[in-house]
Amino acid sequence: MLYTSTLSNKASNPSSAQGEAVPRWGQERRLEFIDFRLLWEGRINRAEIVDFFGISIQQASLDLARYMQAAPANLVYDKSEKVYRATDKFKAAFTNSQSQAFLNQLLAITTGTLNPTQAFMGWKPPCDVVQFPARTIHPEVLIRLLWAIRDREALEVTYQSMRRPTATRRWIAPHAVAFDGSRWHARAWCFEHSEFRDFVFARVQQIHRARPSDIDSQSDTHWHRYTKVIIHPRSELTPEQKAAVETDFGMVDGRLEVPIREALVFYFVRHLQLGWEGEPQKRGQPIEWVNEAELRPLLLEAIKK
Repeated sequence: MLYTSTLSNKASNPSSAQGEAVPRWGQERRLEFIDFRLLWEGRINRAEIVDFFGISIQQASLDLARYMQAAPANLVYDKSEKVYRATDKFKAAFTNSQSQAFLNQLLAITTGTLNPTQAFMGWKPPCDVVQFPARTIHPEVLIRLLWAIRDREALEVTYQSMRRPTATRRWIAPHAVAFDGSRWHARAWCFEHSEFRDFVFARVQQIHRARPSDIDSQSDTHWHRYTKVIIHPRSELTPEQKAAVETDFGMVDGRLEVPIREALVFYFVRHLQLGWEGEPQKRGQPIEWVNEAELRPLLLEAIKK
């Protein structure tokens, strides 16, 4: 049975015995919608709620009344425009007010991963995204790897490692997936090397057969254990530049501590092009890695695999 998103306002609504549309979402979701529009667009009217959720004008009025009870200082009715406007004292009551929440939605719409009819945005600014070459992942490979994780199976795969001139067959037991900023990979036990390694989805050329696996994923300590990458502004920056960097990265007291799985530290450092022993600092990079010496063993271990 295919799943159809109930967010879409293009979808048809089920009808009650009286022939009235049944709301696809509970009131809590509609209050979140009101909150979102007031936060990011500064205004909302009943018609927007009716159109998005497929509800009656009466229900939309009840939702707005409920919102006003919950956050009376957040909105005021503009009789001339017949809209509710956010007040100067507005504070988000039902939705995420972080800028990244809005930008993530804008990004998803722009790249086509989210249908505009499924987003809470009414108006959006002109936007474009730099899209880098996509890694080709065959659906049948991804599906089989996901099933192996779910069903605790080991798979015999043909895999092209960049350390070997040609592809080889090997057994792996995947237990998790991760995205390193540009590629998706499976975290898996490699029977050939008797250790947990990362296998890029796009480099799995073929899956031959499966068998039950008794590998305990809890023994992958680097995956289950967290650490922190600590960064701060480069020392040679001016005070004004340092202040700008601190604001840009959301630093507190001049530094940012990023919680991260030990297994993903290498990718984080590579993505930001932080300097460490054996790797050059990105030219013009305004940040420095504070605890590089502490986490260097994780990097050395990663580059050997």
